[in-house]
Amino acid sequence: MSRPVPKKPVLQSTGALRILSLLFHSALVALHLVRISIWAAALEHRVIFSLDNQKIASLLITGISTTFGTIYSAVLVFVTQTLATRRSLQMDQPLTATHDNAAAWAGIGSAILHLWHQKTVPASTIGVLSAFFYLANILVLHITTPALFSLQTFDSYLPVTVTTQGLPSLNSAYNLSESRFDSLTTVSSAFWWPMSDYSRGSLKFFPSVVGSTTNPGLYGSTLYDVPVNITEGAGNISVSGMGFNITCGYLSSGDMQFSVDDGGWLGKLPGQKDFEFGIASTQPGIISRVTPLVNSTMDGLGSMMDAMLLYSTIPIVDSNDSSSSWFNLVPPMNTSVSAIQVFQCSLALLAQTATLDAQTQKILTVQPELQKTASAWGPYSGHSDNGSIDGVTGGNPFIDLWAYWYNTMPPSEFELVWGSGTFLASVADVYLIQQLNLPAANHSDTRIVTLHDLENALSTIVASMFWTLGHLPPTHISIPAGMALPNGTVQSQGINDVPNPPELLQGNATVTQVLTKARLDLSIIAITAGLVASIALALLSLSYSLFHGGIGDDSDLPIHGTGILHAIWLYRNHPELETILEQVEDPTDANLRQAGMIRTRLVGGRLRKHKSCESF
Repeated sequence: MSRPVPKKPVLQSTGALRILSLLFHSALVALHLVRISIWAAALEHRVIFSLDNQKIASLLITGISTTFGTIYSAVLVFVTQTLATRRSLQMDQPLTATHDNAAAWAGIGSAILHLWHQKTVPASTIGVLSAFFYLANILVLHITTPALFSLQTFDSYLPVTVTTQGLPSLNSAYNLSESRFDSLTTVSSAFWWPMSDYSRGSLKFFPSVVGSTTNPGLYGSTLYDVPVNITEGAGNISVSGMGFNITCGYLSSGDMQFSVDDGGWLGKLPGQKDFEFGIASTQPGIISRVTPLVNSTMDGLGSMMDAMLLYSTIPIVDSNDSSSSWFNLVPPMNTSVSAIQVFQCSLALLAQTATLDAQTQKILTVQPELQKTASAWGPYSGHSDNGSIDGVTGGNPFIDLWAYWYNTMPPSEFELVWGSGTFLASVADVYLIQQLNLPAANHSDTRIVTLHDLENALSTIVASMFWTLGHLPPTHISIPAGMALPNGTVQSQGINDVPNPPELLQGNATVTQVLTKARLDLSIIAITAGLVASIALALLSLSYSLFHGGIGDDSDLPIHGTGILHAIWLYRNHPELETILEQVEDPTDANLRQAGMIRTRLVGGRLRKHKSCESF
């Protein structure tokens, strides 16, 4: 029975398959070289996924790469196996060699088996080895292709502008211009009494703040901006800071007059609108502030606002071992203190830059440094004598009134003189005693205090005072000192009517926010292994695509396979095989392979070109 011969597709011709083999193997090598270039430049890291999409992205990447690798390797095996089979059918070689070559391409296991068979009957060791190595490298590609890509988590750094809180400022509910006072007895209630009450209540928390290192925004004598609402950050943050620099100067003896009054001493500064103050009997080794008297009439009390008057019963020397003027007290205090130092201190602000840790928000450095290591006594010239608030900040009246808030420091339980029960040191005085290790601290033998140590301690006190006022409002209000209420009269304000607290100035800082994401990552190990396998595949395929043993054009071969139907066709078209093949009684693999060791060429040569396919 004859059938018409169908027209053979171009892509099934041996010449086309050889070209495809060269193209596909070359492309595979080039693809791995491109991957190495991508890996070297880390270009794959530009493909970024959110952590929410990490699982689905990993599944898709693995699935796509595996599918592509499987299809590509299947095409390679098909093309190379077809070329190898056609080459084997045309070669003049033992029939067993043709069998081994064809069977080895059935799979890696079959190739190993027939490689083992070469030990007993070495029919086609090179051909089977070639098939084995080719399929082994295909197996390597099956392993490396899914391992090429992975998702790597990394921290992405994004600069974000955040809001900061800094220096306290006067609450906008108050109008300072309407709150001028002519004397301490005629203070306008719009600002001074409420804020004085607020200050006295808030500064009760001062002892737990001063000297502490756990208060965000406070570092020694510096107040720095604190970022708010930061969830994640990395690296360091640079924020604005403000250093409080206290400088003290002596007063000349001509500016001071003292007189005894009811167990204390009255002082008067004629050059400052007859400013009168009181000094209580004080034990040796104490530095304290003076007490302004109620009958002081000053236009705005400028001397109390931007300068602070203190006295000392212990010598204070500067870096040159010089002391300021001493004022004799006649008669001496009942503590045998016969002379005191009186000096006045002013405040200057120093713009600083603070560096914070973005994660812990702990301060790392402050520049420039403010801690003094030397100071020299000089005449005080920084006070205001015109009854106005000069303003050390140029726009923040709350800070400008620093000396006024200092004078509202609540009393401690420490007596200025033992047994008096009346005159108590303020909480700021107690800090000076402890910080400067004055005799009252540990019954120490401290004889003198250096001026720069005193100024550093006062700077820390003022900075801590403003931090306390800005962050720790009082829990309740109190009746202002000296205000008498008639019997049966209820105070007009409730105990919970706490005055409006100061407002913290808002600012901005740039924070590097950390965002954890996933990015595509190439495995150089998988790429290298794949490249080696690709080169090996390309070299092995050359024996079938280019160097095919000088065999002529086989584009007109009538048969291209070695299946059962192909084998029957070949047997019927080679009747000489029946005479030259011996009969095998026991058809084991070894016996059949041994019987097939006769040389023949199954396709080509003696076979004629057929126009039709004969029946079996």
